[in-house]
Amino acid sequence: MLEALSQDWNTGNHSSLISIGTHGLYISASGQDRKPGEPIVLLMQGMGSTIDEWIKVKRSVEQFARWVQYDRSGFGKSEDYPSPPEKITTVMVARELDILLTNAQIDGPFLIICHSWGGMTSREFIHLRPKEVVGIVFLDASTETSIALSYNQPFVMAVNGNLDFIESTDISQKHKLSDEEWKAVLTEQRRPRHQRTEGAEGNGAKEGPVSIIEKKQLERQILGNHPVSVLRANTPKDIKNMMEAGIAAGNGTEEDIKQYKELVDKWGLSDHEGQSRLLGLSSLARYSYTAENCHNVQMTDPELVVDEIKWIWAMWWSSGGSMHW
Repeated sequence: MLEALSQDWNTGNHSSLISIGTHGLYISASGQDRKPGEPIVLLMQGMGSTIDEWIKVKRSVEQFARWVQYDRSGFGKSEDYPSPPEKITTVMVARELDILLTNAQIDGPFLIICHSWGGMTSREFIHLRPKEVVGIVFLDASTETSIALSYNQPFVMAVNGNLDFIESTDISQKHKLSDEEWKAVLTEQRRPRHQRTEGAEGNGAKEGPVSIIEKKQLERQILGNHPVSVLRANTPKDIKNMMEAGIAAGNGTEEDIKQYKELVDKWGLSDHEGQSRLLGLSSLARYSYTAENCHNVQMTDPELVVDEIKWIWAMWWSSGGSMHW
């Protein structure tokens, strides 16, 4: 497992299972050979999400940058916890990534692309390595005020029932993956251990906002003048589709449905307000919105995501790679 320590992760294509002490995490590096001091594009995916969903984004980024991705504990090619926990928190995820990169001897600087719950885990990672993150793309990211973190409320679960998110939304029709790539996503999503681990992440999600608020990252403008891109998606459409599918299936009481509708009605404004606040992490930041794409933009419009990474990349290079604090 630790034979990977002899690899040069800055050049060529490499992948390995790296020990973080208790178990191994799968990590891979690919794309352009890294020049001295150049950032690595580091993927931090959302809750219950694996690297399979990012294949299109990865291929495009590899044309101009170095790409590093990994599967969190209990997902994809990574190993399970020796004793699977009932809850996995954002702090746990960030610490494991920190250990993984240290043990693999992969150093910053890092340009992070994060999605959904990755918006929270990435900020915990920034707390651990504030001087090594030189840019970040927040893709429809969860925040400390995100309404999405309350999505596991009893009335939502009652109406959703046993509905499959993929089957109840339009992602299966709109994704840009090949048949083989899409099959890989579905196969991983439906593995019992994947679903168990995703449940543990959901159980730990409510602790994330408290931890982030305590760190006062917005008040301290933690990223200085390093570029930040915030790309918000039309997630309320996904949520409305789920609600309507649940109602059609006869799930939930009248009160459950009433509360669900109220949640859908306020989701968009809440999302806008929460994600807009992320601009306060840096003096160099931009915000955009895609009405055409729902939550999983990395699969439905991968080039839109790549454009934001390219903007961060260009801002870093235009500074001569010497942005300061």
